[in-house]
Amino acid sequence: MALKAGPPLDPMSAATTERALSLDSTSTHANGTATPFSAASPASFGDHAPSLSDAGPSRSCPNCGTPVNGSWCSGCGQESLAGPGACKRTVRRQWTRIRHSLLTLVSHPGQLTVEFRDGQRARSISPWRLALNVAALFLALSFVTDFRTANIAAQDRSGTLQGMADTAARRANIDRLTMTERLDHRFNATYSMLMIVSVACYALLARLTHFRSRESWSVHFVFALHLTAWIFIANLIYYLAARAFGLPAAISVDTTIRPASVALFALIFSWQLVYVALAFRRVYADRWPGASAKAAIFVFVALVVDNAVLFLSFWLTVETALRAT
Repeated sequence: MALKAGPPLDPMSAATTERALSLDSTSTHANGTATPFSAASPASFGDHAPSLSDAGPSRSCPNCGTPVNGSWCSGCGQESLAGPGACKRTVRRQWTRIRHSLLTLVSHPGQLTVEFRDGQRARSISPWRLALNVAALFLALSFVTDFRTANIAAQDRSGTLQGMADTAARRANIDRLTMTERLDHRFNATYSMLMIVSVACYALLARLTHFRSRESWSVHFVFALHLTAWIFIANLIYYLAARAFGLPAAISVDTTIRPASVALFALIFSWQLVYVALAFRRVYADRWPGASAKAAIFVFVALVVDNAVLFLSFWLTVETALRAT
C-alpha cells in the first residue's frame, strides 16, 4: 500500500515551532534574563529543589515496626504522632468512645450493632469490652444494689439456695456468716465467666427469631453482646430503685407482694420489651407486629436463661468453696 504524502511544510510554521520550543526550554527570572531549563536538572528549581530528604526522615511504628506515613500506623492502628500530649489525646478518645457507646446503647437500641456491621467501629468500644466492663461495674456496685449471695439466697422462698449454703457451712465446719463471705468472693468471678452462656443463648435466640434473615452469626453475637450490656444497665437501675424505695428485688417469690414492687417490675419489663422490639427493627428491619411478637418471645426466654445462669452460678460457687476447704 502506498503512503499518501502530506502537505508541504510551511517555512513560517517551521520557524514558529522552533521559536516555541526555544521558549519552552528557557525560564525567565525576575530581572528578565532567561536561562536554559532542563527537567532533569535540580538547579532549575533554584534553592528549593525537591529531594528525598525533604520528605522528612523515614519513621517506623514503635509497636510493630511498620513504616509510618501519617498520624496512624497502617499495621496495628497505633497513633504515630511524636511529641507530648499522647496521654491527653488517648484519654480524650477513650472518653469520646465511652460516651458514644453508653448514650447510643441506652437511647438508640440496636444502633451500635448496626454501626459494627457497617464498619463504623472506631467511634465506639468493642462489643466484648463494653459487655465485660458494664458487667464488672454492675458487680462492683453489689454493695449498693445488694446483689450478693446472702441476698440472693434470702429472696428464694423455696429455701433451696439457702439450704445449699447451710450445707456447705456445715461441711466446712464454719458459721453461716463466714461461709457467706467466702461465697461472695467467688460468686462474682463465677457469674462473670458464665456470662458467655447468656450471650450464646441470646445469639441463638436472635438467630431463631430471624432464621430468614441474611445476617451472619457474627451480627447475632454482636447483637447479643450489646443486649447483655444493656441488660446489666437496666438491672442496675432496677436494683438501685428497689434499694432506694425499700422494695424486694424478686417479687415472684415474695409472699407479701407490694403494689410498688409490681409497678417497678412492670416498668422495667415493659422497657425491655420496647427496647428489644426497637433493636429488632433497626438491626433486622422487622415490621412492628413481627418485632413486637419476637421481642415478647425473646424477653421471656431470656428471663428464664438469666435465672438459670444465676442459679448455676450460685451452685458452682458453693461447690468450689467446698472443694477449697
